[in-house]
Amino acid sequence: MRLFERVVELIVGQTEISGLDIAFEIEKDESPEPNPCHIDIFNLSHENRVTLSKYESVPVVLKAGYKGQAGIIFQGDMVRCNHIKEEASWKTSLACGDGAMAIQTKRTNKSYQKGTPVRTVVLDLSKQLNLPSASATQQLDKLHTKLTRGFAASSNPLAEINRLLAGQDMNASIQNQALQIRQNGQPLQREAISLSTDSGLISSPEISEKCKLTIRALLMPELIPGRLVHVDSVMFKGLVMIERVRFTGATFGDEWVSEMDCIVS
Repeated sequence: MRLFERVVELIVGQTEISGLDIAFEIEKDESPEPNPCHIDIFNLSHENRVTLSKYESVPVVLKAGYKGQAGIIFQGDMVRCNHIKEEASWKTSLACGDGAMAIQTKRTNKSYQKGTPVRTVVLDLSKQLNLPSASATQQLDKLHTKLTRGFAASSNPLAEINRLLAGQDMNASIQNQALQIRQNGQPLQREAISLSTDSGLISSPEISEKCKLTIRALLMPELIPGRLVHVDSVMFKGLVMIERVRFTGATFGDEWVSEMDCIVS
């Protein structure tokens, strides 16, 4: 018996979908590729099946959690929609990518002179992505270096930002349709999320290799790459930083899990 009622809220383009069985799988890391999200919707109405089939690259917002505390677990773009008849029912499958359109369609062709502040170049390129970037660019406040030679940007703006930031020991990615920039080895914020058997930890962490743990917890939207987690378990107690997370959930069955690959901080 479930102690808390699970909640899933889905908006595809202008279409709000609720009251149906929904299953999802999401993977998030800080690679330059769009974070993938697969969503299955069961017994969607004929009208909404027709509507979704007409959509092309529309925004998708998926909220999940528990009643009264659901949060955005995925925000991105729908890249493909399929409807499959399964005996007497229909399954609608959505393939989505976080920042897919920004990564796949945005292109830049701009040159910057030697001596230009690196921060200025990153800010300019981030605007070309046309995604929220305020919190990301705050990470650049301590970046005071300048270009030691001219810099020609001629591909996707995110790829060019990463090419530039590699020399600054930083990385950029798109998380929930917003630009994220992080200093390598440093967490996004100092505050850590606490996980124990009383606060969402499902089982003791598995030590996959030196300084790396695999952790399973209840589904929590705030568990994202770059966040600190304080783990309190029999096998391990201490701080880790999330490197990769996989969310698996369904309004039916038992899956409602965050599985994280973490680095000991």
